[in-house]
Amino acid sequence: MRKSLDLLYTGAGFLAGLFVMAIVVLIMAQIIGRWFGILVPSTEDFSGWFLGASSFLALAYTLRTGGHIRVNILIRNLRGKTRYWQEIAVLVLGLALACFMTYWLIHMVWESYVFNERSRGYISVDIWMVQVPVAVGAVIFNIAMLDELVHTIRTGKPSYHGQDDEMEELEELLQEGPAEAGER
Repeated sequence: MRKSLDLLYTGAGFLAGLFVMAIVVLIMAQIIGRWFGILVPSTEDFSGWFLGASSFLALAYTLRTGGHIRVNILIRNLRGKTRYWQEIAVLVLGLALACFMTYWLIHMVWESYVFNERSRGYISVDIWMVQVPVAVGAVIFNIAMLDELVHTIRTGKPSYHGQDDEMEELEELLQEGPAEAGER
């Protein structure tokens, strides 16, 4: 199960990277096209859709690798049971918010499909088609949040704590100064 979930998160992260690369290709095509008087239609539309897809598909991978920005100033000094319950509370709240967001994203895709919404750019596209990767990314993020919550309940420590420990060591080294750090 662990390998399957990690593969899911990594696959979503890989797709997010592909969408970012597609944005680069589109923008470069538009820039080069302008040099030669060639119009690359709907570049802004597709770039925006690809940005949404890449952002949401990257959420789960970023959570599992500890890449999300965390405000550690409040929790830095918490230890033991207090820190454990704080992590559980944050994960439960985060999962609830992610579920709320995902429900409405799926609803948005469904409405776009039912009402047959189309884009108004040079290239007309069914809106639901470009919204699907956003909703899929949100669903995968929900799975990752639930996975993280279960992991934290079982082990007592979130998987992203390794990154917190590394940052604390770096902060200690920076506070010691170069002379004391060299003595280590």
